[in-house]
Amino acid sequence: MRSPGIVLRSAAAVVLLVLTAAHARADDHPRPSVGGHTFVSTDLVADPFVRTFVRTSLGYAYAESIDYPPLVVAGDSLEMLDGSLSYATLGIEYQGALRDWIAARIGLGLVSRLGTQGSSLAHEGVTVTSGFDIGFLARLRATPKTMLSGTFGVTNQTVTIIDVKQFAEDVAADVPNARLVDDVPPVRSSAGLRWAWAASPSFGVTLLGQGSYGDAPRRHEATSWGWDVGASVDYDAAPKHRVPLGAAFACRLSSTPGITATTDANSSQTVLRIAYTGRNDVVALDVLGVFNRDNAQATAIWAGGTAFSMRIYF
Repeated sequence: MRSPGIVLRSAAAVVLLVLTAAHARADDHPRPSVGGHTFVSTDLVADPFVRTFVRTSLGYAYAESIDYPPLVVAGDSLEMLDGSLSYATLGIEYQGALRDWIAARIGLGLVSRLGTQGSSLAHEGVTVTSGFDIGFLARLRATPKTMLSGTFGVTNQTVTIIDVKQFAEDVAADVPNARLVDDVPPVRSSAGLRWAWAASPSFGVTLLGQGSYGDAPRRHEATSWGWDVGASVDYDAAPKHRVPLGAAFACRLSSTPGITATTDANSSQTVLRIAYTGRNDVVALDVLGVFNRDNAQATAIWAGGTAFSMRIYF
């Protein structure tokens, strides 16, 4: 599954397509719109519109007072105090319309997950995920009020894991070549559908569903299938109030969470977006929520934070 040469050649091909593609058409509405509604898109639940844009985002979330069970190493139990976790995300994305029905995209991302106290550092360690994803978005069906598109992409990442707990267990069990720091280069492919509906000039709905297959973020875990589903409801204040403001609430459920856990448990993320919505640009402040159902600790993790995002359409 891991074939860096093929992935890099594919990335180069997509970059060449994106950078050399002329705009498919001059659009009076550069931002995603249908049925008289202009959508307030979120980074969490991507929209199905073939548009040319560049996006940047920077976010931070924090979980505190996590109740950890005793740490067991070589049969000995060590009582642990409550801990905390911090998350940080950085993303850059460019999508270019090759024709009025298809677009190519490339994105770069960095996600970190850190135990910020002794107990959480021992249980959760440090996880840093970086890499890029490339793909295509193709329009499948359009009606006066809806848009349906299909997506295909490949993600190539490097996952750096510092696992203090696993290292201690491996040393106690005399495991050969025990690693405190491990770098895993997972490659995953994905395909899915995106759908948008203009309920009215002010309100819109976006749905997302996709499946993926590829390497797991842990060296000892097998190649696996994964899935993601998401939904977003947005409001544009311009039609009724003539002010360039919008809001959106989005939720996404994932079986392969890259931000919340090193296990294969489901997790969900939510975002409440408040945005300035110009003709060609969107500047947004997001309120983030992360819920991880299963982890190394006895109780589930709730994390909250904020993010800043800017998107410019051409």
